[in-house]
Amino acid sequence: MSKPNPFDDPSNPFEDPSITSALTSHREEPAYQLETDPIHANSSSFAASTDDFSGATLKQFSAPEVDPFSSSDSPYQQSSTVSTPTPGALSGNREEELLRKERELEQRERDLEQRQQTITRQGRLPNNFPPCFPFIYLDINVEIPPQHQGVMNWLYREWLLFEITLVMNFIAILCVLFSHPPSVTSAPTDMGVALTEMFTHTAASFFLWYRPVYNAYMKDVSLYFFLYFVFNGFHILYTFYMAVGIPSTGGAGLILLVTLFSDGYILSGIFTLLATICWLVMGVMAIFLFKKTYDQYKAAGHTWKETKTDAYVHLGRSPTARNIAVQGAGAYASANRR
Repeated sequence: MSKPNPFDDPSNPFEDPSITSALTSHREEPAYQLETDPIHANSSSFAASTDDFSGATLKQFSAPEVDPFSSSDSPYQQSSTVSTPTPGALSGNREEELLRKERELEQRERDLEQRQQTITRQGRLPNNFPPCFPFIYLDINVEIPPQHQGVMNWLYREWLLFEITLVMNFIAILCVLFSHPPSVTSAPTDMGVALTEMFTHTAASFFLWYRPVYNAYMKDVSLYFFLYFVFNGFHILYTFYMAVGIPSTGGAGLILLVTLFSDGYILSGIFTLLATICWLVMGVMAIFLFKKTYDQYKAAGHTWKETKTDAYVHLGRSPTARNIAVQGAGAYASANRR
Protein backbone atom coordinates (compact mmCIF):
# COMPACT_ATOMS: atom_id res chain seq x y z
CA MET A 1 0.00 0.00 0.00
CA SER A 2 1.42 3.25 -1.06
CA LYS A 3 1.85 6.05 1.45
CA PRO A 4 -0.12 9.26 0.91
CA ASN A 5 1.70 12.15 -0.50
CA PRO A 6 1.90 14.90 2.07
CA PHE A 7 2.25 17.47 -0.64
CA ASP A 8 -1.12 16.68 -2.08
CA ASP A 9 -3.84 19.28 -1.49
CA PRO A 10 -6.78 17.35 -0.15
CA SER A 11 -10.27 18.83 -0.28
CA ASN A 12 -10.63 18.70 3.50
CA PRO A 13 -7.45 19.68 5.34
CA PHE A 14 -8.69 18.16 8.64
CA GLU A 15 -8.67 14.71 7.02
CA ASP A 16 -4.91 14.83 7.06
CA PRO A 17 -3.71 11.93 9.25
CA SER A 18 -1.21 14.07 11.11
CA ILE A 19 -3.84 16.63 12.08
CA THR A 20 -6.33 13.90 13.01
CA SER A 21 -3.83 12.20 15.30
CA ALA A 22 -2.98 15.49 16.98
CA LEU A 23 -6.64 16.27 17.70
CA THR A 24 -7.21 12.78 19.05
CA SER A 25 -4.26 13.05 21.41
CA HIS A 26 -5.66 16.27 22.96
CA ARG A 27 -8.95 14.55 23.96
CA GLU A 28 -7.17 12.07 26.14
CA GLU A 29 -6.88 12.51 29.88
CA PRO A 30 -3.86 14.60 30.82
CA ALA A 31 -1.15 13.04 32.85
CA TYR A 32 -1.35 15.75 35.51
CA GLN A 33 -4.31 16.93 37.63
CA LEU A 34 -4.55 19.92 40.00
CA GLU A 35 -5.56 19.47 43.63
CA THR A 36 -9.17 20.25 44.32
CA ASP A 37 -9.76 23.62 46.06
CA PRO A 38 -12.18 23.14 48.97
CA ILE A 39 -13.58 26.65 48.55
CA HIS A 40 -14.36 26.10 44.89
CA ALA A 41 -15.71 22.67 45.69
CA ASN A 42 -18.16 24.11 48.23
CA SER A 43 -19.21 26.85 45.88
CA SER A 44 -19.79 24.38 43.09
CA SER A 45 -21.81 22.13 45.39
CA PHE A 46 -23.84 25.10 46.59
CA ALA A 47 -24.49 26.13 43.01
CA ALA A 48 -25.59 22.58 42.21
CA SER A 49 -27.93 22.45 45.18
CA THR A 50 -29.69 25.77 44.53
CA ASP A 51 -32.78 26.16 42.43
CA ASP A 52 -32.73 26.88 38.80
CA PHE A 53 -32.85 30.61 38.17
CA SER A 54 -32.74 30.34 34.43
CA GLY A 55 -36.20 31.87 34.16
CA ALA A 56 -35.32 35.01 36.14
CA THR A 57 -34.26 38.15 34.42
CA LEU A 58 -31.02 40.01 35.03
CA LYS A 59 -32.87 43.04 36.41
CA GLN A 60 -34.32 41.03 39.32
CA PHE A 61 -30.86 40.17 40.72
CA SER A 62 -28.97 43.30 39.79
CA ALA A 63 -27.98 45.92 42.39
CA PRO A 64 -30.35 48.86 42.80
CA GLU A 65 -29.53 51.75 40.60
CA VAL A 66 -28.04 54.69 42.49
CA ASP A 67 -27.86 58.13 40.99
CA PRO A 68 -24.57 59.68 42.17
CA PHE A 69 -25.95 63.17 41.49
CA SER A 70 -29.26 62.76 43.33
CA SER A 71 -29.93 64.81 46.53
CA SER A 72 -31.64 61.91 48.31
CA ASP A 73 -29.87 59.97 51.03
CA SER A 74 -27.91 56.96 49.79
CA PRO A 75 -26.04 54.21 51.61
CA TYR A 76 -22.77 55.89 50.64
CA GLN A 77 -23.84 59.25 52.07
CA GLN A 78 -25.41 57.95 55.26
CA SER A 79 -22.19 57.73 57.26
CA SER A 80 -21.10 61.24 56.27
CA THR A 81 -24.45 62.80 57.17
CA VAL A 82 -24.48 61.17 60.57
CA SER A 83 -20.96 62.13 61.57
CA THR A 84 -20.69 65.68 60.20
CA PRO A 85 -23.37 68.37 60.83
CA THR A 86 -24.43 70.15 57.69
CA PRO A 87 -24.93 73.93 57.34
CA GLY A 88 -28.64 73.29 57.03
CA ALA A 89 -28.71 71.69 60.48
CA LEU A 90 -26.82 74.63 61.98
CA SER A 91 -29.19 77.13 60.41
CA GLY A 92 -32.10 75.06 61.70
CA ASN A 93 -30.78 75.28 65.26
CA ARG A 94 -30.39 79.03 64.92
CA GLU A 95 -33.93 79.36 63.62
CA GLU A 96 -35.22 77.34 66.58
CA GLU A 97 -33.36 79.65 68.97
CA LEU A 98 -34.83 82.73 67.30
CA LEU A 99 -38.31 81.23 67.41
CA ARG A 100 -37.91 80.44 71.11
CA LYS A 101 -36.89 84.03 71.87
CA GLU A 102 -39.77 85.30 69.78
CA ARG A 103 -42.23 83.16 71.72
CA GLU A 104 -40.81 84.41 75.02
CA LEU A 105 -41.15 88.01 73.87
CA GLU A 106 -44.72 87.42 72.77
CA GLN A 107 -45.51 85.85 76.14
CA ARG A 108 -44.08 88.88 77.94
CA GLU A 109 -46.14 91.22 75.77
CA ARG A 110 -49.29 89.22 76.48
CA ASP A 111 -48.64 89.34 80.22
CA LEU A 112 -48.09 93.08 80.09
CA GLU A 113 -51.26 93.57 78.04
CA GLN A 114 -53.25 91.48 80.52
CA ARG A 115 -52.00 93.58 83.41
CA GLN A 116 -52.83 96.78 81.52
CA GLN A 117 -56.27 95.47 80.66
CA THR A 118 -56.83 94.63 84.31
CA ILE A 119 -55.91 98.17 85.28
CA THR A 120 -58.13 99.55 82.51
CA ARG A 121 -61.12 97.49 83.64
CA GLN A 122 -60.65 98.74 87.16
CA GLY A 123 -60.43 102.30 85.87
CA ARG A 124 -57.51 104.66 86.21
CA LEU A 125 -56.22 103.90 89.67
CA PRO A 126 -55.48 106.90 91.85
CA ASN A 127 -51.93 107.88 92.70
CA ASN A 128 -50.74 106.19 95.86
CA PHE A 129 -47.03 107.08 96.19
CA PRO A 130 -45.62 108.63 98.26
CA PRO A 131 -48.30 108.40 100.93
CA CYS A 132 -47.68 111.96 102.18
CA PHE A 133 -48.07 113.54 98.72
CA PRO A 134 -49.11 110.94 96.13
CA PHE A 135 -48.20 111.92 92.58
CA ILE A 136 -47.60 108.50 90.99
CA TYR A 137 -49.14 105.05 91.05
CA LEU A 138 -46.95 102.17 92.23
CA ASP A 139 -48.12 98.67 93.13
CA ILE A 140 -45.68 95.79 93.01
CA ASN A 141 -48.40 93.14 93.31
CA VAL A 142 -50.27 94.51 90.27
CA GLU A 143 -47.61 95.87 87.90
CA ILE A 144 -44.67 93.54 88.50
CA PRO A 145 -44.74 89.92 87.20
CA PRO A 146 -45.06 87.33 89.98
CA GLN A 147 -41.58 85.85 89.40
CA HIS A 148 -39.95 89.26 90.05
CA GLN A 149 -42.08 90.51 92.91
CA GLY A 150 -39.74 89.12 95.57
CA VAL A 151 -36.68 90.95 94.24
CA MET A 152 -38.70 94.12 93.71
CA ASN A 153 -39.93 94.07 97.29
CA TRP A 154 -36.33 93.85 98.53
CA LEU A 155 -35.32 96.74 96.27
CA TYR A 156 -38.15 98.78 97.77
CA ARG A 157 -36.88 97.90 101.25
CA GLU A 158 -33.40 99.03 100.18
CA TRP A 159 -34.78 102.40 99.13
CA LEU A 160 -36.70 102.73 102.42
CA LEU A 161 -33.55 101.84 104.37
CA PHE A 162 -31.68 104.54 102.48
CA GLU A 163 -34.27 107.11 103.58
CA ILE A 164 -34.04 105.90 107.18
CA THR A 165 -30.24 106.11 106.99
CA LEU A 166 -30.38 109.70 105.75
CA VAL A 167 -32.69 110.66 108.61
CA MET A 168 -30.53 108.84 111.16
CA ASN A 169 -27.43 110.51 109.75
CA PHE A 170 -29.03 113.95 110.11
CA ILE A 171 -30.07 113.23 113.72
CA ALA A 172 -26.53 112.10 114.59
CA ILE A 173 -24.98 115.24 113.09
CA LEU A 174 -27.56 117.38 114.89
CA CYS A 175 -26.61 115.75 118.22
CA VAL A 176 -22.96 116.44 117.52
CA LEU A 177 -23.77 120.09 116.79
CA PHE A 178 -25.65 120.50 120.07
CA SER A 179 -23.01 118.70 122.16
CA HIS A 180 -20.16 120.98 120.95
CA PRO A 181 -17.23 118.55 121.18
CA PRO A 182 -13.99 120.54 121.03
CA SER A 183 -12.30 118.12 118.62
CA VAL A 184 -15.11 118.41 116.04
CA THR A 185 -14.90 121.79 114.35
CA SER A 186 -16.94 120.95 111.22
CA ALA A 187 -20.26 120.29 112.98
CA PRO A 188 -22.15 123.26 111.43
CA THR A 189 -20.97 122.37 107.95
CA ASP A 190 -21.83 118.71 108.48
CA MET A 191 -25.33 119.63 109.67
CA GLY A 192 -26.02 121.77 106.59
CA VAL A 193 -24.75 119.11 104.19
CA ALA A 194 -26.69 116.34 105.97
CA LEU A 195 -29.92 118.39 105.81
CA THR A 196 -29.47 119.06 102.11
CA GLU A 197 -28.68 115.41 101.35
CA MET A 198 -31.74 114.22 103.26
CA PHE A 199 -34.03 115.92 100.71
CA THR A 200 -32.02 115.90 97.51
CA HIS A 201 -30.79 112.31 97.76
CA THR A 202 -34.29 111.08 98.53
CA ALA A 203 -35.61 112.39 95.23
CA ALA A 204 -32.45 111.50 93.32
CA SER A 205 -32.42 107.88 94.50
CA PHE A 206 -36.08 107.45 93.58
CA PHE A 207 -35.86 108.84 90.05
CA LEU A 208 -32.35 107.68 89.17
CA TRP A 209 -32.29 104.03 90.25
CA TYR A 210 -35.47 102.89 92.03
CA ARG A 211 -37.96 104.00 89.37
CA PRO A 212 -35.77 102.64 86.50
CA VAL A 213 -35.46 99.21 88.10
CA TYR A 214 -39.21 99.24 88.78
CA ASN A 215 -39.86 99.92 85.07
CA ALA A 216 -37.23 97.35 84.12
CA TYR A 217 -39.01 94.54 85.93
CA MET A 218 -42.44 95.77 84.83
CA LYS A 219 -41.69 96.23 81.11
CA ASP A 220 -38.58 94.03 80.74
CA VAL A 221 -36.66 96.76 78.89
CA SER A 222 -32.88 96.59 78.76
CA LEU A 223 -32.42 100.38 78.90
CA TYR A 224 -34.02 100.63 82.35
CA PHE A 225 -31.74 97.90 83.66
CA PHE A 226 -28.75 99.82 82.37
CA LEU A 227 -29.85 103.03 84.10
CA TYR A 228 -30.25 101.12 87.35
CA PHE A 229 -26.78 99.59 87.09
CA VAL A 230 -25.14 102.96 86.46
CA PHE A 231 -26.83 105.05 89.14
CA ASN A 232 -27.09 102.31 91.74
CA GLY A 233 -23.37 101.74 91.29
CA PHE A 234 -22.74 105.39 92.22
CA HIS A 235 -25.20 104.95 95.08
CA ILE A 236 -23.15 102.05 96.49
CA LEU A 237 -19.94 104.08 96.31
CA TYR A 238 -21.64 107.02 98.00
CA THR A 239 -22.91 104.75 100.78
CA PHE A 240 -19.46 103.50 101.77
CA TYR A 241 -18.03 107.00 101.35
CA MET A 242 -20.52 108.30 103.93
CA ALA A 243 -19.80 105.34 106.21
CA VAL A 244 -16.19 106.54 106.52
CA GLY A 245 -17.35 109.79 108.16
CA ILE A 246 -14.90 112.30 106.65
CA PRO A 247 -15.29 115.76 108.27
CA SER A 248 -17.26 118.43 106.37
CA THR A 249 -18.98 115.79 104.17
CA GLY A 250 -22.12 115.47 106.29
CA GLY A 251 -21.49 111.82 107.04
CA ALA A 252 -21.85 110.33 110.51
CA GLY A 253 -19.32 107.56 110.02
CA LEU A 254 -16.35 105.83 111.55
CA ILE A 255 -14.02 108.84 111.87
CA LEU A 256 -16.64 110.91 113.69
CA LEU A 257 -17.58 107.88 115.81
CA VAL A 258 -14.03 107.34 117.07
CA THR A 259 -13.66 111.05 117.83
CA LEU A 260 -16.85 111.23 119.89
CA PHE A 261 -16.14 108.14 121.98
CA SER A 262 -12.57 109.32 122.55
CA ASP A 263 -13.82 112.65 123.93
CA GLY A 264 -16.47 110.95 126.08
CA TYR A 265 -19.60 112.15 124.23
CA ILE A 266 -21.58 108.95 124.68
CA LEU A 267 -25.06 110.09 123.51
CA SER A 268 -23.77 111.63 120.29
CA GLY A 269 -21.52 108.59 119.86
CA ILE A 270 -24.50 106.21 120.12
CA PHE A 271 -26.48 108.04 117.41
CA THR A 272 -23.37 108.17 115.26
CA LEU A 273 -22.88 104.43 115.81
CA LEU A 274 -26.46 103.74 114.67
CA ALA A 275 -25.96 105.88 111.57
CA THR A 276 -22.70 104.09 110.78
CA ILE A 277 -24.38 100.69 111.10
CA CYS A 278 -27.17 101.85 108.78
CA TRP A 279 -24.64 103.00 106.17
CA LEU A 280 -22.75 99.70 106.25
CA VAL A 281 -25.84 97.47 106.29
CA MET A 282 -27.40 99.36 103.43
CA GLY A 283 -24.18 99.17 101.39
CA VAL A 284 -23.96 95.40 101.78
CA MET A 285 -27.65 95.03 100.96
CA ALA A 286 -27.27 97.22 97.86
CA ILE A 287 -24.36 95.08 96.60
CA PHE A 288 -26.35 91.87 97.10
CA LEU A 289 -29.41 93.19 95.24
CA PHE A 290 -27.23 94.68 92.52
CA LYS A 291 -25.69 91.25 91.92
CA LYS A 292 -29.07 89.54 91.96
CA THR A 293 -30.55 92.01 89.48
CA TYR A 294 -27.53 91.65 87.21
CA ASP A 295 -27.89 87.85 87.21
CA GLN A 296 -31.55 88.13 86.21
CA TYR A 297 -30.60 90.69 83.56
CA LYS A 298 -28.15 88.21 81.98
CA ALA A 299 -30.54 85.28 82.37
CA ALA A 300 -33.20 87.21 80.43
CA GLY A 301 -30.77 87.51 77.49
CA HIS A 302 -30.33 91.30 77.53
CA THR A 303 -27.20 92.73 75.91
CA TRP A 304 -25.46 96.07 75.50
CA LYS A 305 -26.53 96.14 71.84
CA GLU A 306 -30.16 95.78 72.90
CA THR A 307 -29.66 98.66 75.37
CA LYS A 308 -28.44 100.95 72.60
CA THR A 309 -31.39 99.96 70.43
CA ASP A 310 -33.84 100.75 73.25
CA ALA A 311 -32.12 104.11 73.77
CA TYR A 312 -32.53 104.99 70.09
CA VAL A 313 -36.18 103.92 70.16
CA HIS A 314 -36.98 105.99 73.26
CA LEU A 315 -35.06 108.94 71.82
CA GLY A 316 -37.09 108.69 68.62
CA ARG A 317 -40.34 108.69 70.60
CA SER A 318 -39.38 111.83 72.50
CA PRO A 319 -41.24 114.93 71.20
CA THR A 320 -38.17 117.11 71.75
CA ALA A 321 -35.99 114.74 69.72
CA ARG A 322 -38.57 114.65 66.93
CA ASN A 323 -38.72 118.45 66.81
CA ILE A 324 -34.94 118.67 66.67
CA ALA A 325 -34.85 116.10 63.88
CA VAL A 326 -37.54 117.94 61.90
CA GLN A 327 -35.77 121.28 62.32
CA GLY A 328 -32.46 119.73 61.28
CA ALA A 329 -34.04 118.14 58.21
CA GLY A 330 -35.61 121.46 57.24
CA ALA A 331 -32.34 123.33 57.63
CA TYR A 332 -30.54 120.70 55.55
CA ALA A 333 -33.16 120.91 52.80
CA SER A 334 -33.03 124.71 52.67
CA ALA A 335 -29.22 124.63 52.50
CA ASN A 336 -29.37 122.23 49.56
CA ARG A 337 -31.88 124.47 47.73
CA ARG A 338 -29.48 127.36 48.06
